[in-house]
Amino acid sequence: MKTRYCLFVLLLSNLSMPAVALGLTEKETGRTYPDDIAVEVGGQPVDLVATGTALREKTAFRFNVYTIVSYVAKGTDLGDDPAKGLMLADVPKRLRLDLLRGFSENKLRNSFDEDVRNNYGDRMDEISQDLSTFNAYWTRDAEKKDVIIFDYNPVRGLRTTLNGKELGVIKNKVFAQALWSVWFGKKPASSDMRKKLVAAVRKGQ
Repeated sequence: MKTRYCLFVLLLSNLSMPAVALGLTEKETGRTYPDDIAVEVGGQPVDLVATGTALREKTAFRFNVYTIVSYVAKGTDLGDDPAKGLMLADVPKRLRLDLLRGFSENKLRNSFDEDVRNNYGDRMDEISQDLSTFNAYWTRDAEKKDVIIFDYNPVRGLRTTLNGKELGVIKNKVFAQALWSVWFGKKPASSDMRKKLVAAVRKGQ
């Protein structure tokens, strides 16, 4: 009888506990990100939902570079190829990179530049000036625990921040697509990351 009473009390206590969002966890590092976030677009709140998270690693040298999480406006139809759909979507979206090690500003700049050119090299006439502007953002070496965020929305354009400080805004949506192609294009930084960054995509988001 006593055992039944204890089980009953335990059940009631669990039912009274508030629901806790588990978030989205990058398995290798254990870093957890919110399932959804809110951003402001044109003075109005917009809900973004996570599409996936991944780890950038250099397996040849056995070190981790950064974790990354991707968000897109709730309700966005990404089609049969979510990675391509996410890259081209002209809707509010975000990429967040949490650096796990430091490296030179040249390495940071050249990595972005090379991957953009690999995917959008045939459209350089549309993005070359913006790519130069973007490359000029990186004026110091990257440091462990730096947080880089790319926020895009059709109203403002592409906003880049480093540790909460705005580095600049680029209006050209083609350049935003080119930047997203670094992770979601035909020649991404890592095909494994490309898959993982859309692993949480839900139908009818």
